[in-house]
Amino acid sequence: MTAPALPKLPFIGTDEQFGALRSALLDAGYTEAGVCQRVGIEKIFDFRLEGDVHIHEDPQDALGKLIRLLLDCGPVSRESAALPWKELDDLGLVMPDPSDPTRWVCTSILYPELGMYIASDRTRALPGQSVKPMEEMDDIVYPGIVLNTGLFLSLVPVTPCDAFMDLCAGTGVAALAAARGGARRAYAFDLTARSTHFAEFNRRLNGIDNMTALQGDLYDPAGDMTFDRIAAHPPYLPVFRQHAVYDSGGQDGEEIVRRIIQGLPRYLRAGGRFYALTMGTDREKPLEHRVREWLGYAESEFDVALVVRRVLNPSEYASQNVVQYRGEIGDIPAWQKFFRDLGVRGLVYGFLMVQRRTERRTVFTVRRQLGPRTALAEHQWLMDWETSVARSGAGDLLTMRPRAREGVTLQVTHKLESNGWVPESYRFEIQHPFDMELSAQAWAGYLMQRADGSLSGAELLEALKHDGAIAPETPPQEFAKMLALLVSGGFLQVS
Repeated sequence: MTAPALPKLPFIGTDEQFGALRSALLDAGYTEAGVCQRVGIEKIFDFRLEGDVHIHEDPQDALGKLIRLLLDCGPVSRESAALPWKELDDLGLVMPDPSDPTRWVCTSILYPELGMYIASDRTRALPGQSVKPMEEMDDIVYPGIVLNTGLFLSLVPVTPCDAFMDLCAGTGVAALAAARGGARRAYAFDLTARSTHFAEFNRRLNGIDNMTALQGDLYDPAGDMTFDRIAAHPPYLPVFRQHAVYDSGGQDGEEIVRRIIQGLPRYLRAGGRFYALTMGTDREKPLEHRVREWLGYAESEFDVALVVRRVLNPSEYASQNVVQYRGEIGDIPAWQKFFRDLGVRGLVYGFLMVQRRTERRTVFTVRRQLGPRTALAEHQWLMDWETSVARSGAGDLLTMRPRAREGVTLQVTHKLESNGWVPESYRFEIQHPFDMELSAQAWAGYLMQRADGSLSGAELLEALKHDGAIAPETPPQEFAKMLALLVSGGFLQVS
């Protein structure tokens, strides 16, 4: 087996060279829409970076040739299509095919994403080599168009803010998107020089002046700076034996994200929010409560919300991971014992949001389960709603006009007694905004039926009392708290 050559880094050229390449790619139709239409995919994050290529032969048209060269990593000739060869040469993005010098290959992949151009390391072996760089090297800049990166980017708000920090930045795409989306200043921090080089290359390629790429361990490059938005897509996979900088969160997966959370009291401003797509563990306490403990002395200043996407069995994960990555079979029982000794009940993959309060108030810790249509808006609604209740209490619901959400279902379990079937338990279920279940009492079913937006919370309380569905002595504030619980779970909605 031929050992892979270290992928060459692209050159940091002049503004004129970067601008010329950007213009040439646009003129060739090398855009997200153009690529997706040419290869028949819905979005750029669906592009297949491994396995079978999208374009098998060297095409004649410029767009097809660029896709084969810069995304499929395939060799192409320098004839037949007018490509920006000078610009690609000037920035060190192409080189002769090692197995056929009459053809050319890319040194880095380069792709359109979020209205920008982003470069990162090759995902396929060079011609004549059987081993991909990512299988052998411990410092590779991972592509910014894989599905989980696309998910991360779709959940981090791209709205105006003063200072945005992207930790474990890789290509720097999150910081670049923030800089273009309204951040006055954005920063991309990464442990490795290679990632920092690519982030700076991508900044220059896109002509973005309000982003800074710096190298260092997590917050180290920040110095005395603070931020009102921090985002991280850290290494979170539990790995028994680390073999790459970019893929390991330690044996329990929490090593990096725990250190990030511990730094929030120092670097996150009041009113600021932290976002991370990550994995952690449920142990004697659920992950979101353990995150609160990691905040240390300042935990009473922070709200914590976790939207769970899936939960993995730790014992099965250990077996599958070792087999998938061709590890040592003897590691499986040792790793399983490691999880058992820690009391790990599940590996939780989800989107974590942490917010620093701006005033003295009760803080909240919540967990929700992903629904089929849960997206950015639902995550933001969760934080805003829980913040509103924590700040003002549930009493405002007495003047609001709640209504049941469409899609709520009610399951009633009956028990057979001497006088026939008797309702024993009630359970609400809904899949939007989150996939939620709630055990309730009989009165809640009646409430959902009456909550059509025409009555205020106080009027609903009186109606339920009048009809005997709820005890006449029920205090309004207690009823308001029940309404708040139903709104928080997504079963009721208010304006």
